[in-house]
Amino acid sequence: MTSSPPYPPDVRFARPDPAQINAEGYSPADMHFHTRHTDGTVSIPSLLRAIKKTGNGCAVTDHNEVSGACAACKDRKDLLVIPGIEISSSDGPHILVYFYSPNDLNDFFTRHILPNRRESPWMMTKLTSREVLKAAEGYSCLRAPAHPYGYLLFNSGLAKCVEKGYLDESIYKYCDLIEGICANMERKDNLRAVNLATRLGLPATGGTDGHIIFDLGSSVTCTTSEDPETFLDELCHGRARVIGKEKRFPSKILTAAAISTRFLPWLGPSVKIHCERLKGRMTRYLSFKEKTNRNRQARDK
Repeated sequence: MTSSPPYPPDVRFARPDPAQINAEGYSPADMHFHTRHTDGTVSIPSLLRAIKKTGNGCAVTDHNEVSGACAACKDRKDLLVIPGIEISSSDGPHILVYFYSPNDLNDFFTRHILPNRRESPWMMTKLTSREVLKAAEGYSCLRAPAHPYGYLLFNSGLAKCVEKGYLDESIYKYCDLIEGICANMERKDNLRAVNLATRLGLPATGGTDGHIIFDLGSSVTCTTSEDPETFLDELCHGRARVIGKEKRFPSKILTAAAISTRFLPWLGPSVKIHCERLKGRMTRYLSFKEKTNRNRQARDK
């Protein structure tokens, strides 16, 4: 008798096959992808051609920028393209927001993100993760923490920050979804993300965090709709499947190299922001350690 997998049955760790997914009556979409409008290497025409060729839809989620998503939605014709954005918050976490309308996406960006970008526009904004999530409340959109337990030395995952005590767990009440399978993450962290979605009773999503065209579609979210608005409705109501497989190490290195070259025009400001991040992480770590020691001493009395 085989034991049950440590994730719900609508989440499967495997390489997605668009033809098979379509044959089963579903439409796949990579819910986390970057273009040349920020730190990706893929132009919008190239992305649309790849979507048409592979059958993998896509949410364009550039860092603190929407010009790529709006251009893709304008030229998508009958392709599955979802307008989105990934916002880098000042306290670490990256937040994905998917919009039903590119007009709403652009309004959200113009009102809340553009005025709060910094010298290196694709890195952390002046907004905290809670402020980002609350700013999106007045729009028809779905909010999801990107790579909840990532990345390595960076506190870019919301769940990672909650786990470390930097953020309170009450922040999850502002989330509509949880990114379950991020192809850039390790399996153990994706399993934890999927289990978090299950514990919170929120739908999971699949996306690659892709920056090169070969990334597209290695982790996808599938619903029975090819229409972006209905696709989000199905996802919101938990009527979606997630299929994905993590990228191999050489592919991750290639992606990292591609990203680094895109930041060269803002090298100075980027280094400054990285130093601020490091200082912030050290401050939060020391504060958390001090709090832990106080609690331990109180228990020992």
